Amino acid sequence: MPRSEAKRRADNKYNLAHYTVLGCKMKITEAEEFKKACKDAGTTPNAIFRKAVDDFMRSLQNIGGKV
Repeated sequence: MPRSEAKRRADNKYNLAHYTVLGCKMKITEAEEFKKACKDAGTTPNAIFRKAVDDFMRSLQNIGGKV
């Protein structure tokens, strides 16, 4: 069942207030290869990026770095 227009608006409002988008520049060919590799591995670029960020932040905490 598709989301109602009111639910979509509420979700968009919440996301705007609580989320942001991070990005990086890559050559188009590298980005396409990365997306294909993610798909072949059964994951998404977003999942890979989030894990990398989580791992990095955890490693900073482990060595007493500022977060």
